[in-house]
Amino acid sequence: MRMKKYLLLLIISLFFVPSVVRADVSLLVLEAVGMAGEYTGSGHTAIYLSNICADDPVTLRLCNNGELGVVISNYPSFGDKGSAEWMAVPLLAYLYGVENENEIPLYANGEVRNFVRETYRQRRLRGFIPDDAAGTMPKGGWKMMLTAAFNRDVYSFNVQTTVEEDAKFLKEFNSVPNNGKFNSFSRNCADFAKRLINAYFPGAAKRDVLNDFGITTPKAVARSFSGYASGRPERLFHINKYTQISGPIWRSFDNRNFTEMAFKSKKYVIPSLIFKPSLIPIFAGTYLLTGRFDIHNAYKEFATPRIAQLNMDRRLSSEKRGGPSADDSPNNKNVDKIEVERASLFGTKQIWKEYRAAFAPIMRNAIAQGLFQDAKEVQTFYRDLELNSEPAHDKDGFLILKVNYYGEDRSLGITHINIADDHSDRELALKLMLAKINADLIAAEKDRSSLQEFSNSWRLMRQLSTPDPWTSLPKVDRSRGRFLKTPPKTTTKRKFELFVRAITH
Repeated sequence: MRMKKYLLLLIISLFFVPSVVRADVSLLVLEAVGMAGEYTGSGHTAIYLSNICADDPVTLRLCNNGELGVVISNYPSFGDKGSAEWMAVPLLAYLYGVENENEIPLYANGEVRNFVRETYRQRRLRGFIPDDAAGTMPKGGWKMMLTAAFNRDVYSFNVQTTVEEDAKFLKEFNSVPNNGKFNSFSRNCADFAKRLINAYFPGAAKRDVLNDFGITTPKAVARSFSGYASGRPERLFHINKYTQISGPIWRSFDNRNFTEMAFKSKKYVIPSLIFKPSLIPIFAGTYLLTGRFDIHNAYKEFATPRIAQLNMDRRLSSEKRGGPSADDSPNNKNVDKIEVERASLFGTKQIWKEYRAAFAPIMRNAIAQGLFQDAKEVQTFYRDLELNSEPAHDKDGFLILKVNYYGEDRSLGITHINIADDHSDRELALKLMLAKINADLIAAEKDRSSLQEFSNSWRLMRQLSTPDPWTSLPKVDRSRGRFLKTPPKTTTKRKFELFVRAITH
């Protein structure tokens, strides 16, 4: 079975996410979230500098050996004691709110997110972001500088620089006061990212006047930067993706230009059809002719340094030969290597089909044995877990959930390090991994984890299922009801939000 070949990745893959990629300068494009994401599709941007570090959130310097650089971004207000335009934090803190890869959670909800953010602030940011008047977690945009991957998918557009270029950038950047005022229309996060990229590579990042009506957007900066970088093989351009952490937090939305939103989103198409139908072909034509770009497709094309290099070699080979030919054997070999590389990262339809076939009897057995009351409980497990737990740290400082499970107090480890240890509840751990695998297997291609990430989840599920989970787990009463003895009522506001999302997205 073809799937068995890729199960070898279980031995090789050690962490839940791909290892941090040392790309000297990276444009981080964060997908859109919340109601603002529904109506604008813009998202957010930040800049990752692997060779530049920080002594504090507003003081930059060149990195020492072993340091991994910082992410810089701007928001209207960080809530700090001054009026800083930008703030810098390490990459792992920006994405996950942690300092080491083995602390990255397998599951996150709103309470976990706040707990992780406050823990990091207390440890590393308290001098810059002090407690509020009540001595508790303050408000402000500093929260957006932590746990970005809890809320959204993050794409990283990476290029290589030189030590000299980093030093030159640092000197120029530090000479400018850190007090610019945020403006959504003319000095937003995409404008800030564009300015930093162009400080390295003049003209590499641009706005799209036609498709964004003069406002700089994350997608426009990503499109222009990709065009610049992909044409310069010496920069080793590639893209990687940090998938949104599993949990009940709403999945993020695609980054879109304004004209793209106007003809793809129902919330704009329907009113246009009623009041001004001639606008739809105008917006569609403008975008398709002048601004067409799909971030996820670009990621698949340049998903690893190896794929990017093979693509570049193939293009350069074709240019030398005056164009592609039927017997272009070096190019054919490159195509084969690219497909193998992509299959190892994304899987294939056949591989995912085989995983679904292998998982179906596992899930049926879990329900038959009473681990889940029914298929619906699998779908609601993330939310049930959030409503009946609170985050904490175990004795080693790793994340756990203290869960009230049918009147019993249980502890659930939610990192790779502690989910299967002796202090983590085996039943809840197995349920979490089954729900996580199920979510990936039913998700659209774009929204699921990479094959390596999924393989790690599969390995954990098998580990928790060995030798026989049904005999080692406590016997349960099949008539006990669902996870929640008394499920909370869905409010009218929540029902309305779900209705709006369903008809407009």
